[in-house]
Amino acid sequence: MKEIQSNINIIGGGLIGAATAYSLSSLGNNVVILEQKAKFNNKKYLDKRTTAISEGTKKFLEEINIWKDIEYHAEPIRKIQIIDRNQSNKIYFDNQRRKSNLGYIIKNELILGNLYRKLQKQKNVKIFNNISIKDIFYKDNRIITKQNNFFVNTNLLLASDGKNSSIRKIFKTPIYSKDYKRKAIVINFNHTKNHQNTAYEFFLKNGPLAILPMQINKNGFQSSIVWTNTNEFINSLLSLDDAKIISILNENIRDSIGDIKKIITKQTFPLSAHLNCKFYENRTIYLGDAAHSFHPIAGQGWNLGMQDVESLYNLVKKYNSLGLELGDEAFCKEFQKDNFFKAYRLYQITDKVDSIFKIDNNLFSHVRFSAINLMEKSKKLKNKISDFAMGIN
Repeated sequence: MKEIQSNINIIGGGLIGAATAYSLSSLGNNVVILEQKAKFNNKKYLDKRTTAISEGTKKFLEEINIWKDIEYHAEPIRKIQIIDRNQSNKIYFDNQRRKSNLGYIIKNELILGNLYRKLQKQKNVKIFNNISIKDIFYKDNRIITKQNNFFVNTNLLLASDGKNSSIRKIFKTPIYSKDYKRKAIVINFNHTKNHQNTAYEFFLKNGPLAILPMQINKNGFQSSIVWTNTNEFINSLLSLDDAKIISILNENIRDSIGDIKKIITKQTFPLSAHLNCKFYENRTIYLGDAAHSFHPIAGQGWNLGMQDVESLYNLVKKYNSLGLELGDEAFCKEFQKDNFFKAYRLYQITDKVDSIFKIDNNLFSHVRFSAINLMEKSKKLKNKISDFAMGIN
């Protein structure tokens, strides 16, 4: 059976896996990507979701020469309004003090397409599609994955195979997890008013509704809604025709972007969160959703995954410069030290904020009103929150 040698073997070729492969191959490492599906063979990438890119992630994408190729497609977020139940109780954020944007919205397919085109030109990257991992074992300080008709022999295995990671199941890495028993619906649509590069987060009784500004298309102004609600509500919403869905959405977005004209795409996903008890096994590191996932209330899950990638990139660069071997115990523990607390913190913040805003009684309404009013008046507190959202603290 054929055996392929590499420095790094990446399981999973989604956004995080592709970004990891490109960044590490640019440092001169021989990289293998094993993808369960056939993403790298497609000329069109059919992921219609959008991603919110933080300023911190943008800076890393600039460093690895990705941003210049996708910047044209990224719509800046210059302002954010957070609204609790009614328009009189809100917080307003901008970033004039730093003279930069609060973030950017871009379609996943545009990031993926750019990364895949670049990867296919990298001579030190090998891509295999429609792969199923049959076994993982160790030999002479190397980690080996067995597929149907070949082995990959490598120093370092990177699991970026998503929330239901097959690698995590093989190693039986324990996790903390929470099922919110709710769903989110993501709808891209055209509307009548210019969004003025403003993002909105409405904290409604049954869950948050976020509106994210997208680039103008041939039908005019465009945005994306992410609405979390009960399973029953989301299922009933999906059973309606577009005209009725538009009517319900218009009632809830309160003329912030005018009226919705046309729904472009819609999809749903169940809400859950998890955190691996540790982010590594022997010569193996978990990245992105394979390591952690969060309630989407802060829109920071992918950006934290990209912080994993950046941390790994800097660690590999350091080890390469010192002539040290990738993937040993010291290497994996250093990655754990640099990244676990950040994920634990975001897991706790998103879970607790969701819980607080779902409580619907007079006492908590008064407490939230007072807290939001305090934050709106405190520049120092607002600056700390916006810096956290930008991924620069």
